[in-house]
This record gives sequence, structure tokens and C-alpha cells, in this order.
Amino acid sequence: MIPLPRLPKVLNRATYLSVGAVLRMYAGITSTWRAKELGLPRRRGSHDILNDADGANRLVLQAFSRHVTLSAPDWPASVHTTGFWYLPAVTGWEPPAELRDFLDAGTAPVYIGFGSMAGRDSRRTRAVVEEAVRRAGVRAVLATGWGGIAGDAGGGDLFVIDHAPHDWLFPRMSAVVHHGGGGTTGAALAAGRPQVVCPFVADQPYWAARMHAVGVAPAPLRQQHLTADRLTAALRQAIGDAAMRERAEWLGREIRSETGVSAAVSLLESLT
Repeated sequence: MIPLPRLPKVLNRATYLSVGAVLRMYAGITSTWRAKELGLPRRRGSHDILNDADGANRLVLQAFSRHVTLSAPDWPASVHTTGFWYLPAVTGWEPPAELRDFLDAGTAPVYIGFGSMAGRDSRRTRAVVEEAVRRAGVRAVLATGWGGIAGDAGGGDLFVIDHAPHDWLFPRMSAVVHHGGGGTTGAALAAGRPQVVCPFVADQPYWAARMHAVGVAPAPLRQQHLTADRLTAALRQAIGDAAMRERAEWLGREIRSETGVSAAVSLLESLT
């Protein structure tokens, strides 16, 4: 078990109880899916997430990379860190001509997107981002996502999009500014680009801390305390720190060499 930051071990272990309770809420859904979709009998003891009906440890698949998240010495042999699980590249998607033109018109921009995780004032977030981009002297692709950043039109060194496949867009960026969701973090890692992580809730502060710990991002910028000054400084560090850029490129190569989905499938098939 890896202790959570600034949390005593006893409280860290107590969090497992609450997480287990949440997961048990899905036991019925899982049992129904198992019976209807897979044609398998309902499993005894399905309410126990980590142990089967006989008390043996169940298989646990961790869909992240061993290069970015520490393994704990007391994890049982049933726990496997497979590497990130990436979806196949989107087929048939073509970038808008305006986006290609923007990318070709100058130096590689930074990506800035927070999904829906920008608090209650998306216009303030947009103003902070625009001011930081101007002060840092960078070009930027701004993804409005699900309303996390106000979707006003861009111009000049700022190009505004709704969204684009991360596996296509991120490798074309000089840095990736995001909210720290697990999927976006994994995509930025695979792209081999420095990151600036601005976490908001849930697992985002954890991923933000890990990106800083492995040397591919400045210290996290909590969205509740995001200012133009802080974002400007983080952008300059992510763009200008050669060691951080080299570390991100190396880590990207390591993560791309992992086969998380294949490893997970093989482990699942070993149960039959």
C-alpha cells in the first residue's frame, strides 16, 4: 500500500473501506453483465471486490505504467501493473484545415485543455490562460472541451478547438497543459511531451504529483489557485527546461514500448 500524501497510514488504509463500498455498488451490474453478455454463471461472493468465494485473492489489473506509479512491497502477487490501456487510433478522423494551417505556421504550440474541470467560472479561466500565453510568448491550441474553458473565438497565437484526438494532437505540441485526469495524463506521457498539470478533484492531484515526481512537469498548479503569474512561470519551465523535455521524451519511449492492453488480456485469459 502506498500512503497518500500527508495522510497517516491508518487513515490511508481506511480509505480502502470507502472505495470498497463504492465498488460493491456495482456488483449487481457486473453480475448481470457477466450472465447476459458472457453467458457465465453468477459468481459467488461477487460483493467482495478483492477476494473470491473461497477467500483467495482476485486478479487486480492496474492500467498504468510502473514507470510513473510506485509498486508497494505488500501488494500480493495477484496485483499486476500492466501499463496504460490506450484505445486504437481513431479511424477516418481528419484535422480541420485551419488547425493544420495553424500548426504549420510557426513553432510547435502548447496544448491547454481542462475538459469540464475548470471550476465555476470558465470565463475567468479563459482570461487567465490567454494572459499566461501572452506573457510566456508561446503559441497555443486551446481545447474548450465540455465547457471547462469559455469557447470564445481565438486569433493570432491562440487557436481554439472543441476537441481533437490526443494521440494525434499531443505529439505535435511542445507541452501539454491539462487537468490531470488519468486518461489525459497517459496520453501526454505517451506523446513524450512536458506537462503542466492543474488538478481540481478526485485522482487529479495524485497524477499531478506523480508527473512532477518523475520529472516531466513543474510543481502542480491547483485550479482553485490558478493565476496568470503561476501559469506563465510553469509554461516557461515546461518549454525551456531541457532536462525536463529530455526526461519526457525518454519516458514517452518507455511507455509506448509497453503493451498494457495485451498484458491485461493475457492475464484475463489465464483465468480460464
